Amino acid sequence: MADTPRFACLRGDRTRKFDSGALLAEPALEEAVVVSSHSKFPAGSVGVALFLLRLADGFGLASEGIHLFTPAAMTAETTGGAVLLGVALVTTAIMLLLGLRTMLAGGGAAVFTAGSAAYIAQQRNLPGADADAWYLLLTLVLVLSSALALTGPGGYSLDARLSGWRKITLPSGKSHGPDLWETFS
Repeated sequence: MADTPRFACLRGDRTRKFDSGALLAEPALEEAVVVSSHSKFPAGSVGVALFLLRLADGFGLASEGIHLFTPAAMTAETTGGAVLLGVALVTTAIMLLLGLRTMLAGGGAAVFTAGSAAYIAQQRNLPGADADAWYLLLTLVLVLSSALALTGPGGYSLDARLSGWRKITLPSGKSHGPDLWETFS
């Protein structure tokens, strides 16, 4: 239970008796353990697996987005929507590679990948082998992006660093300053 998050809570079950006979309930600081079957930011082998998943998905998205900007892909009929789609794919790729807002970026990447597949099917006349390779890459990236949107970033990401577990230390009645916040790694 070393990785189990712990939270402090106040419970007013301790009393103190004064000479005058008056009773005063003092809050007692106790530590409560929250048992969870999983962490939002798992480390260890699961964190490494999610990191590798983010890398594979990010590089696939980047290659899709950059492909829309290559001179061979840019034709006279290239629309602003294709350029915007390429920028969106590269942006979500960077976010996934860094692990920044991973669930949002994964969902967006899945939608943009579906849009990219529709664009390639409508605008490009690729030969059979090239079309099959692109559709395989698009399917793989779509599945990886959907998986990341559902599972989250893992422990080796900016999301974990920026919004990891917090510990709140409540004052015992004598406040000499603001509450203390500690971040668990």
